[in-house]
Amino acid sequence: MSQPTSTHYRETVANFPSGVTVVTTRDGGEDFGLTVSAFTSLSLDPPMVLVSIDRKSKSHQHLVEGAPIGISVLAAGHTDVAVQFARHVDDRFAGINIVRRGEQDIPFVGDAAAWFLGDVRDRYVGGDHIIITVAVRECGWHDGGRPLLYRGGRLHNWPDVLG
Repeated sequence: MSQPTSTHYRETVANFPSGVTVVTTRDGGEDFGLTVSAFTSLSLDPPMVLVSIDRKSKSHQHLVEGAPIGISVLAAGHTDVAVQFARHVDDRFAGINIVRRGEQDIPFVGDAAAWFLGDVRDRYVGGDHIIITVAVRECGWHDGGRPLLYRGGRLHNWPDVLG
């Protein structure tokens, strides 16, 4: 059996729904952020998560080992936030409700369904992506917050039927 084409593989993976996050950091007093759907819990003890970021993204250059990192799990209704942080614009933070956490004032989406503050622990090359492990220092969630979902190449609000 031959290896799937990139198009076939992408269309197959698109059938797996995932949450949508905005990953942020500060470097040299400047905020950086991007939309990421490849996010998962990695370890309970110690608490760790991981994100996978396209190597073509300029933002991953600021997420070096030891760098502070914020992860905002976007809530239903945050389609505009996800799109804005996915675009190549001068100021991805413009017009977004931002709150800052931690000693480094890391930016977070203010009304996110959940959030994680941590430090980049390791970086690995995984094909065309960089896999970043994060040691979580703080985290929290918004009661009743329903996540934004990504499936089939489109953003979707959490269906009410799923509760």
